[in-house]
Amino acid sequence: MRVETQIAYILHKRAFRDSSQILDVFTREHGRISLMSRGSRGAKSRTGGLLQIFRPLLVGWQGRGEMPFLNSVEMADIKAPMLTGKSQMSAMYVNELLVYLLHKNDVHTEIFDQYHNCLYDLKETSNVEIVLRLFEKELLQQLGFGLNLVVDADSGKPVREDAYYAYHFEHGPVLCEKKRAQKNPVLSGLSLLAFERNEIETQQQRSEIKQLMRYMMAEHLGHKKLKSRELFRKPTTHYC
Repeated sequence: MRVETQIAYILHKRAFRDSSQILDVFTREHGRISLMSRGSRGAKSRTGGLLQIFRPLLVGWQGRGEMPFLNSVEMADIKAPMLTGKSQMSAMYVNELLVYLLHKNDVHTEIFDQYHNCLYDLKETSNVEIVLRLFEKELLQQLGFGLNLVVDADSGKPVREDAYYAYHFEHGPVLCEKKRAQKNPVLSGLSLLAFERNEIETQQQRSEIKQLMRYMMAEHLGHKKLKSRELFRKPTTHYC
């Protein structure tokens, strides 16, 4: 099988033998795939310098089985996002989520477009935390794990802004007393409804929604450990 000129991003890459590497690639039309890139780590390679994470690429490949061979690569006609510091670390976190949560060869054009937009939105460092929360929420939605943010899962009544709710995995928010200890994340109804509208405005909303999404992602990831999260333990501010 031969595939020509697909828009793609490299999510992860690892060395293979002396001069080759294995690429974990997210394409818009073919989903997440693994490609063998022969000789691209060699000193004389013409393509090695192009194979950068977070850079929009046009790639082609050929071969059958689990790992076809990369046979063409060039830069897409769009400027790569300038990611440094916390923006770059946040983008690494997003890449890990996609590697762990997307099944190979499942096509997710909406998630690809969302990921593309997310990388460019992360350039604005003051909005990093909000960008991550909205990406996580939409990612779960597209994978069929959308959050219930508007209805009490026990009573079926609409979430009230002036009440507090403990969020239960695969169930939803349940009315609770704020002062009573809870093993599940507790959010105000105001925060839940703000998240439903994609409007994260106050520090309280940021804090409560972050705890919710850390809980949800941990449940979906299971025992998988995120290497990018280790990078966030050194700075005083944590975003993911």
